[in-house]
Amino acid sequence: MMDRFEVTYLIHSFISLAQVAEKICNDQTTGTFTKIPDISSGNVGCFSAEIISVEENFVSSLKQYRGRVVISYPIDLCGYDLSAIFTIACGGVSSIKVIERLKIEDIQFTDQFVAQFQGPKFGIEGTYRKLGISDGPVIGGILKPNIGITPEDSANLVAQLVAADIDFIKDDEKLQSPPYSHVKDRIDAIMPVIDNWQQKSGKKVIYAFNICHSDIGEIERNHEYLKSKGGDAAVINVNQIGICGLDSINKFSGVILHAHTNGLAFNERSDWGISFNVWQKVWRLLGIDHLQINGIDGKYWQGNDSVMEAYYAMTQPLGHLSATLPVFCSGQWGGQVPETYNRTGKSTELMYLGGGGIHGHPLGAQGGVKAIRQAWDSCISDQNIYDYAVTHPELSQALSYFSHKAKQ
Repeated sequence: MMDRFEVTYLIHSFISLAQVAEKICNDQTTGTFTKIPDISSGNVGCFSAEIISVEENFVSSLKQYRGRVVISYPIDLCGYDLSAIFTIACGGVSSIKVIERLKIEDIQFTDQFVAQFQGPKFGIEGTYRKLGISDGPVIGGILKPNIGITPEDSANLVAQLVAADIDFIKDDEKLQSPPYSHVKDRIDAIMPVIDNWQQKSGKKVIYAFNICHSDIGEIERNHEYLKSKGGDAAVINVNQIGICGLDSINKFSGVILHAHTNGLAFNERSDWGISFNVWQKVWRLLGIDHLQINGIDGKYWQGNDSVMEAYYAMTQPLGHLSATLPVFCSGQWGGQVPETYNRTGKSTELMYLGGGGIHGHPLGAQGGVKAIRQAWDSCISDQNIYDYAVTHPELSQALSYFSHKAKQ
């Protein structure tokens, strides 16, 4: 049986969605705006799209049809090439005149399709194995400040974080290779701190360096330098790197790939675009090991329901692929842990990543990390976070200080 993929479109139009669906099928496969002489009519049918379903409501006050259309496309149109698949699924669709609003909500891939991709090389299992831990959340930190400081300054902040019993540290998405802090210089300054701490304490800490660049060759050179210095992870700005870049990186990468999704809100906060649910599948197919999804009561636009929809989307199995580690981030500190724990079904297979919530703690980075660990300990032991804080001063101060900040 011919392999296919199904695309779910959320559409607003002034004509019926059944007509819109027919137009999409025609325009994105074998047709054009007018009838043309048949060249090989016997073969054309093999490349035709099929309408699976149309669900619509007519809004009489606006004289507008709204609803979902599901269309199935044959793989023979494009092969197992994600860039070609996106050209078919959304390239010309977004320009169709009769469509007023368009969101691609989902693309369903078969197991046969997923089998063409390697997916994450590390994922949850590989990350925990590298860290030498068997359970519990991965407690992560971001350098703050990180913009405008030297590699040596960055190394000093790393020294504070490793001493605070952190598991994972990362470069900011904005910090690539500016003149004042090239990634190779950061690697030279930071890796000795990481290595010395492991020798001294026996604890493994992973640092993810932002190796991104507009030149894929420079990304590969940064990657090779990172590997030569014993590095374990890289930050990848997936929206800027794109499908081609990420596919290329996954082919040569030997490190954990930690995805930052900056820019995704241009899709998510609009009536036009491609949903996170679609992109997370693509990023997992192309090898992302960690995926940031924002966090409960975070500092950005997303509401908690939206964050949890992202969490449950990316934790759904995807064929044979290893599971990608979900990363709760953006304005996180110990106070959001109970809601995170409960809304994930009491999962601890996740990363809890703090920046200002660690460095901004009244007792400094050590207090910030301890407070987050104490918050998780209280939840895992089924104790009320405020009762637990009575005997844990770092958590107590976090609850007092950051709860006040959150109201500002």
